[in-house]
Amino acid sequence: MITRILTELRTLQRYWSVRLAALAALIAAWLVSDPTVLPRLVDTLPEAWRPVASILVGFATFALPTIARWLPQPGAAPTEAGE
Repeated sequence: MITRILTELRTLQRYWSVRLAALAALIAAWLVSDPTVLPRLVDTLPEAWRPVASILVGFATFALPTIARWLPQPGAAPTEAGE
């Protein structure tokens, strides 16, 4: 059971979609860890750009891992448990 889980984790970490999702999770954790970071980031944007920026961030958060998953990833072929 543990061997199968470790093999699956080794396979998953090779996918760019998983890496991008992990990066998004790290950024979200960083933003939540300090409640003043996000308001300071938003304050740096001009008022008129804020709705566009929020749309772009939402789109990128969803689209980048999805597109990365569709792309061929030769290094992501499943490996055997013994490697």
